[in-house]
Amino acid sequence: GSSEQLSTVPYNVYMVMTLVGRAVGDFGVRRFGAVAVVRLGAVVAAVGFGVVAVAPGPWVGMLGFTLLGLGLCVIVPQTFAAAGRLFPGASDAAIARLNIFNYVGFLIGSPLVGALGDAWNYRGAMLVPMVLVLATLGYARSFASEPDRYGDVHERPRTADVGRGSNGV
Repeated sequence: GSSEQLSTVPYNVYMVMTLVGRAVGDFGVRRFGAVAVVRLGAVVAAVGFGVVAVAPGPWVGMLGFTLLGLGLCVIVPQTFAAAGRLFPGASDAAIARLNIFNYVGFLIGSPLVGALGDAWNYRGAMLVPMVLVLATLGYARSFASEPDRYGDVHERPRTADVGRGSNGV
């Protein structure tokens, strides 16, 4: 319900907040861990979708897109990092394959929300990605770093136990 001049501002707000969030997101991952940051990002993004869905005017809607940018910005880089950790010998291939889904989401996501908005209403259409981002909470544990391993499951760790010397030290 805003003017045509104001129609591009929410996307720009979203993109600026994505940039800001990614600039500080790594500090959060180092301090609190990827699981906590992904969970917080999913909740903030879901609240952002909710705010957009119930916004009485354009300025409240922009607040929702601000929250969306801050919430979603940490999930994507952590997804790529988790894929790289999952396949340490082939992280480049894993990330490339994962990025295919990124493109599919980009090409289908916005038109899907637009089609739902046309068929139903745009406020209701925002609830679909809100539910999808909340599903991330169930998978947040998979973003945790695993302890370093030596080889595969058939290989023993290559460590030496030097124990104590003969003089008790």
